[in-house]
Amino acid sequence: MSDHSQTSGATPRRPRRASTARAGKSRGRWRIAAVAASATLLAAATAACDSGGGASGGPAASAPTAASASTPTGGGGTAGDVTEGSGTQSASSTAPAPSASASSTPPVSGQAQATSARCTAAHLGLSLGDPNPGAGQIYYDLRLINKGPGSCTLRGFPGVSLLAGDGAPIGTPATREGGQLPAVTLAPGAAAHITLHTLNRGIKGSSCWPRPSLLQIYPPGSKDAMTLATSAPEVCGDTFRVSAVSAD
Repeated sequence: MSDHSQTSGATPRRPRRASTARAGKSRGRWRIAAVAASATLLAAATAACDSGGGASGGPAASAPTAASASTPTGGGGTAGDVTEGSGTQSASSTAPAPSASASSTPPVSGQAQATSARCTAAHLGLSLGDPNPGAGQIYYDLRLINKGPGSCTLRGFPGVSLLAGDGAPIGTPATREGGQLPAVTLAPGAAAHITLHTLNRGIKGSSCWPRPSLLQIYPPGSKDAMTLATSAPEVCGDTFRVSAVSAD
């Protein structure tokens, strides 16, 4: 009984070892197959990256560049496209404009006159020429001389009056004769001209104003007066007129 029981008890253990060995062999083969499949997939993926990855990456990377490059020249992009794609182009296209504009507009004489300071009494001298009679009319050339260090401009009618020795006015200030004239720019030492007009004695009545001791001049636009010691002009016929400033 004991031998039968030992034999029968040892017999069931052998099939378990065999099944365990078969299971181990199956797992080993599965692992080998899995490793082989993984190697195959890895090789395929590597080949795909080597052959197709660069090509697929190339166009994808170059496509935005081509689009942004074509946006400024096409002119039909959105505001975002224009801002992104045309920054360098717009800077290079607009930068030369100011220099071209500046070089194409040289200063002209009119601009120089507009920027010259107005001549004032402090920088002017006076000179009265001899009478120039003709057909009962008498004209005097009054010159305004720029004695300042720089150029200045005169335009318009001066104020002219005759004064006695004590400064009292004689008659009335001269009235304007003729029209407005262009501005005159005087370099240092240059002169502008004013014409004083009166009549010969007896042409219009017989009365004449007393001869002056001083000729008082207000340059155009100035509130400061200048005086010149002179006994001319002798104004007759109540005619005393002054022209606008003119060039030499």
